Amino acid sequence: MNKNSYSHSTRNGRRARRKQHIPKKLALLSLFASTLLLVGGGVYIAHALQSRSTAKETVDDQDNDYNKKEALLLEKIRQDQKEAALASTEQTEVTDKVQTLLYDPVQKGAIPRFSALKNELATMIDTVKRKHSNQQPIKIVGQVKMSNVTDQLKNYQPLLTIYSWDEKNRSWSEKTEPGATSDFVNQKNNQELTLTDLFTSEANLLAVQQVIKQKLLDDSPDGNTVIDSILSMPNMSLKNTSFTYHPDKISFNLPENATGSKEVSLAYREIAEYVNPEFVDQASIKDALVMPLDPNKKYISLTFDDGPNPKTTPKLLDILKEKGVKATFFMLGQNVVKNEAIVKRADEEGHEVASHSYSHPQLTAVDAERIKTEVQNTDKVIYHAIGKLPTDFRPPYGAVDPDAAAIISKPIIQWSVDSQDWQSHSIDKIIQRIHDTEYNDAIILMHDIYPETVDAVPIVIDRLRAEGYEIIPTKQLLGNKAKPMHMYYGSTDERPIQ
Repeated sequence: MNKNSYSHSTRNGRRARRKQHIPKKLALLSLFASTLLLVGGGVYIAHALQSRSTAKETVDDQDNDYNKKEALLLEKIRQDQKEAALASTEQTEVTDKVQTLLYDPVQKGAIPRFSALKNELATMIDTVKRKHSNQQPIKIVGQVKMSNVTDQLKNYQPLLTIYSWDEKNRSWSEKTEPGATSDFVNQKNNQELTLTDLFTSEANLLAVQQVIKQKLLDDSPDGNTVIDSILSMPNMSLKNTSFTYHPDKISFNLPENATGSKEVSLAYREIAEYVNPEFVDQASIKDALVMPLDPNKKYISLTFDDGPNPKTTPKLLDILKEKGVKATFFMLGQNVVKNEAIVKRADEEGHEVASHSYSHPQLTAVDAERIKTEVQNTDKVIYHAIGKLPTDFRPPYGAVDPDAAAIISKPIIQWSVDSQDWQSHSIDKIIQRIHDTEYNDAIILMHDIYPETVDAVPIVIDRLRAEGYEIIPTKQLLGNKAKPMHMYYGSTDERPIQ
């Protein structure tokens, strides 16, 4: 064998061996890759199985957490109902993720307007259901809630409590929605609250009507343009007046009038002297009631009729100012028109400006239309002068009967001591007459149109004070609670006009 043949054979052998090694390497690589795939796949499968198991455990934990908190919530809701003042029965309804728990009072007959309350409650529940997105569970708790306004007055009102599941915080949120309808019930007779409950008499309601008229004028941009309509409003009555009770105020429906107002609301503190405290929260009239006069002191009132007079009334006002005395002026409308500045001064200096009719007729001897004209025209001119309606009235000659009193619709302030200045026109006799007839709680009648009366006043004041009297206006003497259809001779001498 030559050298070349050997070399060639050797090379061929090496090539053959290389060809034999390639499949082996490929097989090894394939085996290695398969092993990796098997190992990796196993790891992946194991991890996937582990993750799936963990996720399932998490879901199970969350479900358990939700179920536990749901159970606690339902337990709380039912416990609250057991402790509620109004005993009830539960009706439950579940639709998708909405659970409704409706609580019906056991004693429905104790709630006069139960049907209206239940209908509103049903409407409220339907509204919540329509708005619910169904993404998270909610629970709707509907009930008629009872609350005590006073010992004698209870309120029944629809109430929704909505509990929504907050997935992020894993908790229930709470929202309360009260209904618009309230049923206020007098516990004495288990009937709806009435104006008779609140004000006890037509007289008190007429006193409230005076407050309403003044409020309408105060709220008007120009009271003088609507005063006729306001003064002509028909008198309110306990049976025929529509109202809405609120815990802190009362709203009255008004007849059609020039102000355009359909309703007026008064806080109870504005009418504290006329409202029955059994049916209003005491906090709403706290500090509004007038403190009674000191029983250990003596009080007396000076009143002046028939003015104002341009010559005598300003001098009288000077004297009263110097002496620090407040009085009551029962003015004639025809004199107010001619002396508005004097009327305004009397009001600004703290005196009470009251009505004595327009032209001084005997009201029991004229017809109803004349009485109405006399009263309303005087109200108008006094309002024009001082921006306030007179609240008290003294009939000329003290003459009044039930028909006239109903038209006047103001407290009737009489007198218990007559100075008889209209008869004597004597300073000394005026002073002596008052001295001989004065007593604690008396209302003294004088006239500011007589010069002799004005000259006697400073001496009268000094003597009264020397005898221990405190001189105050009649409104203060009567405790700011005088009412129409009654006449007053003093704070302890009140007489219904019958």
